[in-house]
Amino acid sequence: MATGTRNKLVLRLVYSLIIAFFFGFLISEVSFQILTRNTEREVEIYEIKIPAGTSERVEKGFPIPTIPESMIFFEGDKIIVRNDDGVSHQLGPIWVPAGSTGTLTLEKPQTYSLACTFQPSKLMGLEVRPRLTNDIRFQGILAIGLPSGILIWLFSIVIFPLDSKKIEVNSNYEE
Repeated sequence: MATGTRNKLVLRLVYSLIIAFFFGFLISEVSFQILTRNTEREVEIYEIKIPAGTSERVEKGFPIPTIPESMIFFEGDKIIVRNDDGVSHQLGPIWVPAGSTGTLTLEKPQTYSLACTFQPSKLMGLEVRPRLTNDIRFQGILAIGLPSGILIWLFSIVIFPLDSKKIEVNSNYEE
């Protein structure tokens, strides 16, 4: 392959990647903005208050209206369980004696189904979502830009082929 042809192909590849990464950036950022509204926030601390008389209500199968059966958090958030009931309670790995508090730090993104003594179902669902980081954004741009750039480059070669040296045909032949 001639040096001039190779240079043209490399230049075309660079232009294709620039175009693809620009559109990858646009697509990635627009989708992140739409899908992650209200997710870019600082670590929050949530307090769950177990009111007095909770154990009697749970034994009868009645829910506690102030405590939902499932909640959505983001990694790093903390749950403080304040037990004002006369009986000790449990939320997953934390044991909260009567009249005290316990803290649960949500470190890993996943869906949990925790043992919970202050719910009639004896379970509490927690969804822990990952925080949006610059690494995740970069991976989105790279996942769109790199394959798209290669495809644009290949299509440009097929649609707009490079000028190749014309082969001269000897027209001096005798009949």
